[in-house]
Amino acid sequence: MKYLTIVLFVIIISCKTQNEQTTSKTSPIDELSGAWRMTDFMQITDEGDTIEDDRVQYKMYVDGSVMWGFEAPEKYTEWFGYGTYYIDGDTLYETMSSGSWAFRQAISDDNLFKIGIDVEESFYTQIIVEEGKTTYETYERIVN
Repeated sequence: MKYLTIVLFVIIISCKTQNEQTTSKTSPIDELSGAWRMTDFMQITDEGDTIEDDRVQYKMYVDGSVMWGFEAPEKYTEWFGYGTYYIDGDTLYETMSSGSWAFRQAISDDNLFKIGIDVEESFYTQIIVEEGKTTYETYERIVN
C-alpha cells in the first residue's frame, strides 16, 4: 500500500509538465485537486444487471495531472494509469498518457475519457457511460 502511494506520487510529479495545454483548461479553483480513495463502485448494464467491486482504488489530481491505481487482485499483475485532465462544468476529461501493460491493452488507442462528475467538499462521484453499461464510482478525499 505504501509502495503504491509512493509510485503514484512520483508519477504525478513527473506528469506535471507534460501537457501545458491541458493545464490551461483546468478550472481556476480545481475541486478535484488532491488524493482520493474509492469508497463505492457499482456498474449497471443496459439489461439491468448490477456488478459491485470492493477493490481499493486511488486517484490523485495535481495541477492538471491525474494518476490512478488500485491494489490488484491476483488476476492482475498491475493496474494503473496516468495522464492529464481538465474540468468543464460537470464533466471531467482525462487523457491517459500511459500506464500498466494491462491498462494500455484495455484502452488501446482510445485514451480520452469523458466522465460525468458530481463534486462535494469531501466526496465526488464519477459516472462513466460506455456501450452497454454505466459505472458509478464514489471517492472520498484523503488529502487536499
